[in-house]
Amino acid sequence: MESDNPINSTVDPSASLPDPTNMNLKSPKKNKTIIYAVVGFVALIVILLVVLIFVNIGNSNAKQDSLKAEYDKGYSKGKTEQQAASDAEVISRDSKNVRIYKAPNELGSFEIPIPKTWSWVITPNLDSGLFLGISDPDYVDNTSKQHKFKLDLASDSYQDRAKTLDSVTKSSGGKLVASDTTVSGIKGRRYKGIVDAQTKQKGEIVIVPYREKVLVFRTDDPDSYSQAFNNILSNTKLAP
Repeated sequence: MESDNPINSTVDPSASLPDPTNMNLKSPKKNKTIIYAVVGFVALIVILLVVLIFVNIGNSNAKQDSLKAEYDKGYSKGKTEQQAASDAEVISRDSKNVRIYKAPNELGSFEIPIPKTWSWVITPNLDSGLFLGISDPDYVDNTSKQHKFKLDLASDSYQDRAKTLDSVTKSSGGKLVASDTTVSGIKGRRYKGIVDAQTKQKGEIVIVPYREKVLVFRTDDPDSYSQAFNNILSNTKLAP
């Protein structure tokens, strides 16, 4: 009979313990490396997400700024155009209150309605020796080449004047537009747009044949005075 005393036991104590090599135990250092890698990867993802968020916010703000700038630009342009249209209407209304200038018989006895609030200056046309009338609101600045209304009775032919202006129109690339028109029952031509390619000067010019001469009506500020200019033309009377 074997003794129950463990000291006298013949069984190998190590025989009942598992073999560490077969327990698939991982090294603590290896576990830490994996954890650090996972944490680093997650941190990288978080950083990328934060960067993307800020980039999107920046792009959104830039887009909003751009849209606001476009809105402000359009609003300002619209306001300016509306004001210009309003001013043109006031000018047009005032231009209907007129006094009549009647030319002497030797110049053709034509009648021109001049707005009462505008000055009217008549001088000989030094180039043709005929007639040049200039009218501007309040006063006429004789030192200026730009006027709200001008009427020139020239001795050159209507055909030559029309040919010259048609040539300028053709070479303007659409910046000067020509069309047929009628003044006091006499057919003529209208030219509106950039009348001087070098200075970019705008203008509206109407020419009509008149007794072997040519009448040239003109405004150098069509943006504001086109309506007033045409009010004068519509009430001009040319003797046959």
